[in-house]
Amino acid sequence: MLFTKKPALAALSAFILAQNSGVTSFAPSPTRIAHSNTVDSAACLGTCESRQTVPTTTQLQVQLFTKTEETVSAVEIVDESSVVNRVDEAKKEELILLGIWGASISAFILINNFYGPFPLAMKQVPERVFFLSHMIGGMLFGGGIILTTCIERLVAKSNNPGVLQFWFDKVPELDGLIVVPALTVSMVSGTGLAITRYGGLNVAPPHVDAIFWALIAFMSWWAATDLTTQGAALKEVETMYARSLAGETDLETPKVVVNRHVSNVVSCFFILILYSMMVLKPGTILH
Repeated sequence: MLFTKKPALAALSAFILAQNSGVTSFAPSPTRIAHSNTVDSAACLGTCESRQTVPTTTQLQVQLFTKTEETVSAVEIVDESSVVNRVDEAKKEELILLGIWGASISAFILINNFYGPFPLAMKQVPERVFFLSHMIGGMLFGGGIILTTCIERLVAKSNNPGVLQFWFDKVPELDGLIVVPALTVSMVSGTGLAITRYGGLNVAPPHVDAIFWALIAFMSWWAATDLTTQGAALKEVETMYARSLAGETDLETPKVVVNRHVSNVVSCFFILILYSMMVLKPGTILH
């Protein structure tokens, strides 16, 4: 009986002691819970909002790709228009210079043919000087025409955008540095030979007039078929080159480039006719 009453007394004593010491519960107080929820909500508010505004890596890549594609498209349009403008300006300058050259050399030939030796100092130049100049000029002129015809044919058959772009970018330079100066030297020295050997173009044998008429025919053909297609060929080749840089493959040589081969072959036949006249001198060889 005594042992059964002691546990009950001990429990009652512990309860009274707990009430007197101010201990209410081991659970967290409502104030702490509210404060904790407020802090967590504030922290979540800052981080959650920031997470919603920051795009993911995939979104950044898509945006970057879209902007890059738009920029590349804009650059391609600008580059294409700038290439066309550059080609047009270059061909315009070339045609003006060739027009000045053609008018000057034609005036020189006409004056010597209808007026007499011009300038008079040409009478004082030794015949062998004119002959050497005539051979060098003719060699560079004829060789330049034939060699560029063969090279351009190989370039066209290559279907290589880089090779085509390089070649047609340099063709005007070859004409300006080799063909036109060589033709000028050949015509001036040929006139000098006619003056020193026969007294002038107006009294020279018929084959001399035939040579000059053949030269006029060649220059007319060259201006009508070669110069007029150089600009169009360069534009097509530049477009082909830009497409190759964009990743396109199996590109074919533009038709305007392929069709130029006919013009070049005819120019080579003009060279053959000119050299035949200069060497055979029709009308002067009796045996």
